[in-house]
Amino acid sequence: MTGPVVMLTDFGALDPYVGIMHGVLLQRGFNGPVVHLSHHIPPGDVARAAFVLWQSAPFFPPGSVFLVVVDPGVGTQRRGMLLEVHGQRFVGPDNGVFSYLLTPQAAMWELRNPAYRLPQTSTTFHGRDIFAPAAAHAALGAAGHTFGPPILDPVTLPPPPCRFVAPNRVEGRILHADHFGNLITSLGRLRPRPQGWRLEPWLNQDAPRAVQVEGVVLPDGRRVPLVRTFADVPEGQVAALVGSTGLVEIVANRASAAALTGWQGGEAVALQVTPLPPDEAAEAEP
Repeated sequence: MTGPVVMLTDFGALDPYVGIMHGVLLQRGFNGPVVHLSHHIPPGDVARAAFVLWQSAPFFPPGSVFLVVVDPGVGTQRRGMLLEVHGQRFVGPDNGVFSYLLTPQAAMWELRNPAYRLPQTSTTFHGRDIFAPAAAHAALGAAGHTFGPPILDPVTLPPPPCRFVAPNRVEGRILHADHFGNLITSLGRLRPRPQGWRLEPWLNQDAPRAVQVEGVVLPDGRRVPLVRTFADVPEGQVAALVGSTGLVEIVANRASAAALTGWQGGEAVALQVTPLPPDEAAEAEP
């Protein structure tokens, strides 16, 4: 059974660009399901798209093909690529958008085969002319090596900071605000354990450690508690909680933390922790 093609773009919903790409999929013989993951990535925000892929890909089945068009370098010499990792395929620009998915087992190829693109390509719409046809052929089972030569040096984004700077302090930053104004940070992932938390830097920036969380230090120097639910945050204030990704988020109760604070992304944050003693740390390990 053909897996879905999963679209992720910064095209929005006003213009016909997404529909045109869907038409190209059909034209190339792909009749399977199409999932519209999001078309509201901020224009050209490669890091946000990379985060959304990291957040979303584990919840799709093997055989899924992600068609990703967040491409501020369209028309330049940047490569198009096909990535295979964890039984899934990803088609899009080689501009760092796949950074958070890469593993030593990943395989990548450049999109060079003229049979897997439209006969004429523009300099402004590679989503239609190159990536959508390639995604259709990827979903229909074309072998990776038929797309073009291997890519051994993919463009990658620097991993967001999540590092111990002292035994009791982990430093990171705000990544972005989501639709609700929750400020997602690079602190985490935090997983509950019988004693405290297991802190797993989410892109292997540091080794996992067992800790008690004492609070989150905001960009303005205030320290707020780590709460369990939005309802635990006093009205008109912000606090921190562990979001669905396992990352620490700065949130408000029925309000936008971004609007309350004015923070949107890039600001420094820190996690104040107490390392667990050796016996408790051992209990917190899986």
